[in-house]
Amino acid sequence: MGKFRITPAVRLSIGLVILTLSILILAQALGLAPGTERQQLNVRQSLAETLAVQTIMAIKRGDMLLLQAMLENVIERNLDVRSIGIRRNDEGVVAQTAQHETLWRDASGEHSTPTHIRLPLLINGEKRGNFEITFHPLTHEDSPFFGLPSFVLLIIFVSVTGFIGFWLYIKRALHHLDPSAVVPARVRNALNILAEGVLILDKREQIVLVNHSLAEKLQRDEKSLIGRKASSLGWQQDEPDSTASLPWLQALSTGQKQVGVRLELKTREQEKQIFRVNAVPILDDKGNSQGTIASFDDISELEAKNHQLEEMVKALAATQLSIENKNRELKYLASRDPLTDCYNRRSLFDYLAASFDKARSSHAEYACIMTDIDHFKRVNDTHGHGVGDEVIKMVANTIRDVIREGDILARFGGEEFCIILPGAPISQANLIANRCREKIAAQLCQGIRITSSFGISSVRLGAETPNELIHQADEALYHAKAQGRNRVSNWQPAMRIVNKTADNQPAH
Repeated sequence: MGKFRITPAVRLSIGLVILTLSILILAQALGLAPGTERQQLNVRQSLAETLAVQTIMAIKRGDMLLLQAMLENVIERNLDVRSIGIRRNDEGVVAQTAQHETLWRDASGEHSTPTHIRLPLLINGEKRGNFEITFHPLTHEDSPFFGLPSFVLLIIFVSVTGFIGFWLYIKRALHHLDPSAVVPARVRNALNILAEGVLILDKREQIVLVNHSLAEKLQRDEKSLIGRKASSLGWQQDEPDSTASLPWLQALSTGQKQVGVRLELKTREQEKQIFRVNAVPILDDKGNSQGTIASFDDISELEAKNHQLEEMVKALAATQLSIENKNRELKYLASRDPLTDCYNRRSLFDYLAASFDKARSSHAEYACIMTDIDHFKRVNDTHGHGVGDEVIKMVANTIRDVIREGDILARFGGEEFCIILPGAPISQANLIANRCREKIAAQLCQGIRITSSFGISSVRLGAETPNELIHQADEALYHAKAQGRNRVSNWQPAMRIVNKTADNQPAH
């Protein structure tokens, strides 16, 4: 059979009951309890009857000296009694105390009152006189002190004495029930040394201990935190819509430690503090959870630094993107002819260097077209270089509209253009060149009509290098000009440039 144990709650309840009873007994003794007047009347009636009996006995013995001594003794010992007198039927006085005659004048007729009681003295069944006694006025319930009713005084008395008594008692009880008292001083001192915040909670989530570090971070007095529920401090989880419990509540309910939970808390100055919280349950010998220890690592500064770093990374990424865009723009501008937006000569040879050998080794079709504007020098000399530039742009745009997607159009120099046609046989290159020639000849530019000549070569014709391929197409172009211009010529081994006169030079 287990040993009976009185819990703190039972001891506290018994103490409060005893204290309440003591207050009521004191109120009764002071005459503040309800029914005090009736009790006083009963006491006076009983005293008067007892004294009357003793008076009759003294008269029967005829001992008047004893009777007078008895009356004087009653007056001395009973402060409530003012005077006593013994009167015969003829109103003659047998014995009386001082001032009785004067005090008895206020008596009303034959009836007794609370302050004047008259009892008949019966000897052998015959009335021989009256016993008279006067009292001080009753402690009246309607107006004992300051004109206040007794029940009001009782309420005031119980309230004041109860507050003082309960306050002293509860203060003493709380001293013994102080949650922080369960933590040894050496443990408290050890936790106070830590830079990390620490809370020790009981199984009701009430704070038993908070170390100095956390109290400072919370900007609260340590005593004001003891006994409070930790969840009442205003913690906010990282995700406002999260339904997960606070880490110490989770540890209490599951018995499992919680690690790295991010919580936010606003200080009294509305500054946001961010903590990384770990919570470990405190288990008894049977494995039941008796509380939890929670540690709080302040990562507010680290979060601010991380935020600054993120902003810097974003700014750096934006700068990098801008640089990449500028680089692409510069690369594009470096690879383009500013007048026609075609590839320039350098970009053309870069492309040939990357694709020519691959096409040749795989025996793929790979054609090249060289073209220039017929009699272009005459256009410049007659209409000026501004019109000449417009003519060059018109030819470039016309060729760009005709060639396929993936074909390369480059301004080779002056009014001369080079077209690379990956995967195109000579027959298809002829069709494209003739379409370009016809569209150019059909247009007016700045009020003038021009024509162009075209020379075609292909890797299938034996060119072993990009330069050789372009040279063959260039020879075919000169052949087309020699044949009267505004025509398309395919390269043949027999073609040679013998003489470049003013009429057949491509730059004119």
